[in-house]
Amino acid sequence: MQVRIPVTVSGTLPEGQPFTEDTFVLTVSKHGAKLKTKSRLQTGMQVTVKPKLRKEAAEFRVVWTGRPGTLREGEAGIEYVKVSNLLGIWFP
Repeated sequence: MQVRIPVTVSGTLPEGQPFTEDTFVLTVSKHGAKLKTKSRLQTGMQVTVKPKLRKEAAEFRVVWTGRPGTLREGEAGIEYVKVSNLLGIWFP
């Protein structure tokens, strides 16, 4: 489902540097989401996502990243570490 949910994403980059970035979730599914990011996320890393309009946050695992030089550059697919309704959409 296409959405535009403002979130703060944070975690530790592969080089060991912590990051925090304000961005948007672009699509939501039962198991996770796709977001746009300027940070260099890598498959397998864990990130914390906090919607701007909520107090709660949740842990996600990066499952894919867009290849540099393509239209998907800067996108990342993330899945819930523990499934929740953090992004505000219920799926059957």
